[in-house]
Amino acid sequence: MRVALVGARGHGARHVANLVRLGHDGLATFVGVVDVVDVEDLPVPSYPDLPSLAAELHPEIVVISSPPATHRDLVLSAFELGCDVLVEKPAVLSLTDFDDISAEALERGLVGQVGFQTQGTGSYRRLCSLIGSGALGDITGIGAAGRWVRTDSYYERSDWAGRQGDDGTLVNPFAHALQNALLLADVEERADIAVELELFRCRDNITADDTACVRVTAEGAPPVVVATTLCATTSLPPVVLVHGTLGQAVWWYDDDRLTVNDHRMAVAPSVDLLENLIRHRQTGEPLVAPLAAARAFTAIAEQCGKADVPLLPARRVGDRVVLDGIDEVVVRAAEKMATFSELGSGFGR
Repeated sequence: MRVALVGARGHGARHVANLVRLGHDGLATFVGVVDVVDVEDLPVPSYPDLPSLAAELHPEIVVISSPPATHRDLVLSAFELGCDVLVEKPAVLSLTDFDDISAEALERGLVGQVGFQTQGTGSYRRLCSLIGSGALGDITGIGAAGRWVRTDSYYERSDWAGRQGDDGTLVNPFAHALQNALLLADVEERADIAVELELFRCRDNITADDTACVRVTAEGAPPVVVATTLCATTSLPPVVLVHGTLGQAVWWYDDDRLTVNDHRMAVAPSVDLLENLIRHRQTGEPLVAPLAAARAFTAIAEQCGKADVPLLPARRVGDRVVLDGIDEVVVRAAEKMATFSELGSGFGR
């Protein structure tokens, strides 16, 4: 399959390496890159826009790894050129845009895959199997906790970093935690979810949250609570907790590691999202992270972009900001299925 990449810097560099790998394996032909600046040491030609690339190189798949606010127009452009799409998360930032790109794909008989790569891990598939088999009993809640340290340079990497509507802990750095929890609760495509948000920032030079808690509920589904911060004392791998009447599953999705009642589970190898999209085109293999499964996530992202984000008092430690006590609070929220305010943490409303 002929594949083009939009956005070769930052996270896009990983796509460059993956496309080179797939080329060596004979699964894809990496034809070209679109970027607004010159990128050094690319193995393929670079173009200023997607139509000019497509006119000469005729890609069949377009990978989009550009800033979130550019995704809608780029996805629509790729669909109009007859290409399937792998778009980085968040796919788009509003339900209107989500409906627009979904309708365009349906009309043209094309597909979109979203860059939630942890859905391709063996640990995710094993966890889904355990839930589906009843091994954990009735699922009473899905909690997730993310605790990372981010320095000043994190917010200096681009003009949209830390900007409400484009960034925020639930929308970007811990988007996988939120999406995975929604999937495990089986509400990822639902429009009838109720969302409770508690968003905060500890830096006065950003407008997006760097500390957040969301609870999502829907009739007939277990509740979801995701608590996150970029102002932790120490960075630790993000974790998803599946609470069941017969036990608890603990999933470290970045590490592809899963335990059930403290027993380490064997897992199958991961599935690459682009390989999966290629096989979907060739053989009809089901998509790992289809666009349709990002509807609830997009609804929450849109609300995050409009919510009040008050400033919390925090302390500066060198080139980072630390919110004392938050490390424990985000874990308690995931364990107790409670919001910050319900925990009496002092961070809630």
